[in-house]
Amino acid sequence: MNLVEMLHEAVRANPSKECLRNKQDGQWHSITYAEFWNEIQYFAIGLKSLGVKEGDKVGLLSNNCPQWAISDYAVLSLGAVVTPIYPTLPSPQVEFILRNADVEYLIVQDQTQLGKILQIWPDKLKCAILIQPETDCADECADRILPFKDVLKLGMKQEGTLGRPDYAAIPESQLATIVHTSGTSGTPKGVMLSHSNITSNIRASLSCLPIHPTDIALSYLPLSHIFERTVGQYAILSSGATIAYAESIETIQVNLQEIRPTVFCTVPRLLEKVYARIHGRVEQSPKLIRKVLERGLANETRSGLAYRIVDRLIYEKVRQGLGGNLRFIVSGGAGLAADISEFFGKAGIDCYEGYGMTEASPVICTNPFGKLRRGTVGVPIPGVEIKLAEDGELLVRGPNVMMGYYKNPEETAKTITPDGWLQTGDIAEIDNGYVKIVDRKKNIIVLATGKNVAPWPVENSISLSPYISQTVLIGDKRQYVTCLIVPDFLALKSVADELQLGDDQGKWVSHPKIRELLRQEVIKYSEPFADFEKPKRAVILSNELTLEGEELTPTMKVRNKTVLQKYGHLIEEMYNGTNYVPIQDGQGHTHPSHDTGHLQI
Repeated sequence: MNLVEMLHEAVRANPSKECLRNKQDGQWHSITYAEFWNEIQYFAIGLKSLGVKEGDKVGLLSNNCPQWAISDYAVLSLGAVVTPIYPTLPSPQVEFILRNADVEYLIVQDQTQLGKILQIWPDKLKCAILIQPETDCADECADRILPFKDVLKLGMKQEGTLGRPDYAAIPESQLATIVHTSGTSGTPKGVMLSHSNITSNIRASLSCLPIHPTDIALSYLPLSHIFERTVGQYAILSSGATIAYAESIETIQVNLQEIRPTVFCTVPRLLEKVYARIHGRVEQSPKLIRKVLERGLANETRSGLAYRIVDRLIYEKVRQGLGGNLRFIVSGGAGLAADISEFFGKAGIDCYEGYGMTEASPVICTNPFGKLRRGTVGVPIPGVEIKLAEDGELLVRGPNVMMGYYKNPEETAKTITPDGWLQTGDIAEIDNGYVKIVDRKKNIIVLATGKNVAPWPVENSISLSPYISQTVLIGDKRQYVTCLIVPDFLALKSVADELQLGDDQGKWVSHPKIRELLRQEVIKYSEPFADFEKPKRAVILSNELTLEGEELTPTMKVRNKTVLQKYGHLIEEMYNGTNYVPIQDGQGHTHPSHDTGHLQI
């Protein structure tokens, strides 16, 4: 069964049920499964009229919206290949993907996205289809830029002549999509996934975390990422459930309360922010109230007076803030700290953490429903084998493993062994079948002393501080570990206001009291680790790491190589003894941050 057939089963079972919901001009609008199916068919016929045929590469450059899903399934129903592109990518990276994947047709959201390709229009690109045209296309470009609605109308007009696509004839083994990796440490590679790669992943994932037709999901992660596309789109729709599209990441809190989803796919970053905000408010509470709240938050059971107080004052607000109707949360894309998972669990919302990668369609492991083990990514999904290499690297084999990298057999051979094992590049531990990811193999810090440090657990723990947004651990081939700290400037604002520092974040991070506050937070949240793993010095940045600065990937992972290059001069100054906040000396003793110099970036 291919992806389109899987959807059609849900359409036949739920024709009049709400399928998709999105907000237009301040009002929510929805379409049924039958309406969704018809739009897919008409758009597919329209694409066929334009010349799209089996094997053609069709790009999708848009934020999440109903037209994204319609386009996706329409292209697939023709036996063509979908190449999703992150809408946050700058023009040069968009151009790279278009050329690398040999894209001939491109579906773009609006004039802003279209502007990324007008000056670099690749030779192979035949036309672009505009989902939200602001004006009618001028005569000189009408032959290569068409409104989405016009293609739909063309499909309606040509249905009698061309007929509906014979999607049932598409073999499972056929290439469905080319998804480019985020490129945290190099050039993105085009991952080739077949229909069977993805359908096997959907079925196996749903056997672990069932979705019901009565469920409604709020989609905010980019559909250009295979996690949201497989878990947040294909799995939801093949189950006959409803998808509501968030307006944007900025409106996510409002949309959660409007939609009141029952299931929610997210990356840990959003959960971390909720956790940090709550703990920040607790720390700022009057001493007596703070002690009661801290006791209740530390309570290991969901009972007792202290828990009931915390439930009333904190957990109930968390539940309502997330819509008040969640059955569970699915967390993926990065590691989720056990403390955060436990916090939401005590609030009555279990976070089922999973693990995967683009090359595995993407799910490899997940915590099964009702069998959650916090701090792990769960067990392999049915049909997937795992084992550890001699150096601890996790190896994966199964029907979800990619066909290979597009036009890149050398990298394919480096990544998949002759007997079919996918080398994930992640160091892992396995305990009674449950997998714990230690860190990326390439990220392991090897100190000059010979000690190995896995940075993610330390970075993640320090970033649990309500005053710290991001942490980057440094120390490869050095005598000791240090770190870059990105403060949570929203949380620091009240402190900056008390100190009358204005809005200049450079002044904030240079002020002795704020530097001392952040120093204490690093000490507190790195306490569980061995002395050699704890940062001895820190540089505090006065700016967030951003997508625009190419310091983050589209999935909000830190591009370590870029960050280390961009702030290399500050790192060298820190190791040379200037412009840093001292955390510990070589014997693990902590020092106050007096006489450390000022830093403005």
